[in-house]
Amino acid sequence: MAAYFIVAYDVSDPETFARYNPGSMHLILRTLDKHGGTILSVGQDAAWLADQRERTIVMEFPSVAAARAWEDDPEFLPARRLREASTTNRFEVMVEGLSPPNG
Repeated sequence: MAAYFIVAYDVSDPETFARYNPGSMHLILRTLDKHGGTILSVGQDAAWLADQRERTIVMEFPSVAAARAWEDDPEFLPARRLREASTTNRFEVMVEGLSPPNG
C-alpha cells in the first residue's frame, strides 16, 4: 500500500540549508529512487490551517517501511543532518494511503 511522508519546517540557517537544497538534491533524488520514493509536492505557500510552516514537502513511497528505510539510509544521512541542522519547527509524519473497499 502506498505511503506518504510529509515534512514541513522553517529554514533557520539559509547558508547551511543551501547545502541541503539545492546542494544535496542529487543525493536526495538518488536515495529516494533507491527506496521507491518520489516527490509529489514541494511548496512554500502551503495552506496550513494552524501552525504555519515555511516549506512543506510531500513524498510517496511503496510503504511506510520504505519511507522509514529512506529516512534512515546511511547514504542519505549527511543530507538529513543538513536538513535537521538548518531548520526549526519541524513536522514529519509517515502515513499509509487508503485502500479502496472491495466491491
